[in-house]
Amino acid sequence: MDKITIAIADDQEITVEMLSNIVASQDDFVLAGTAGNGEEALVLVRRCKPQILLLDMIMPLVDGKEVMRQLQSDETISPDTKVIVVTAADRRALAEEMFALGALYYIIKPFDSETIIQSIRAALGRELILESSENAGTKENTPGKPLEHRITELMLLLGVPAHLRGYQYLREAIFMVATRPDTRHQMAKIVYGQIAKKHDVSNYTVERAIRHAIEIAWSRGDMDTMDRIFGYTVQASKGRPTNTEYIAAVADYLILATT
Repeated sequence: MDKITIAIADDQEITVEMLSNIVASQDDFVLAGTAGNGEEALVLVRRCKPQILLLDMIMPLVDGKEVMRQLQSDETISPDTKVIVVTAADRRALAEEMFALGALYYIIKPFDSETIIQSIRAALGRELILESSENAGTKENTPGKPLEHRITELMLLLGVPAHLRGYQYLREAIFMVATRPDTRHQMAKIVYGQIAKKHDVSNYTVERAIRHAIEIAWSRGDMDTMDRIFGYTVQASKGRPTNTEYIAAVADYLILATT
């Protein structure tokens, strides 16, 4: 398989070092170069034409938003470069604007290496979130954006912080239930079990991490989105939904949105 070429644009040396180490940790990743500001980022993309640009939002000279605009409008820049935003700017309006400009993921600092690796692979269609032959081909059944991308955007609106360990577990659980609805009735055995096996952790760790992510997100999410997804499936008197209710409700919302 061909190497995935990756460029990094961030003005913080420690972040550049962390991202560079993540790239170096994968045999099929190769670092095309780094940039310390937006102007350097544009020069780098023009020169190297990387497949992936890991882009910070807050940088000197030219910020991430302007870099995104120029990536869209400048014909001298490769249209094949896909952008993953990695930023400390935890603002929903900005994230939505970046998605509108073509960003595939919006990852909040601090991040974990698995989130970066998974996002890079998914951006190029090289990731199958749960390594199971039963899931093969699910992307072709989803019109428009791949299901993984739609889950990521929806989780942003739901207020789930991307740096939490439970973020990745929750994302994978939603994907599994959306593509294999029968698994919702076997959450502990099948869903948690496969995620735990993949990440080499216990079922209990997966369950608690997802619970923590839901608890944190419940007071942060966009109210209109929350009402659309949970308004009729979870009674107000019950408070926060259980893990199973939450995952099933989000999966059902995604399924209905494509029918």
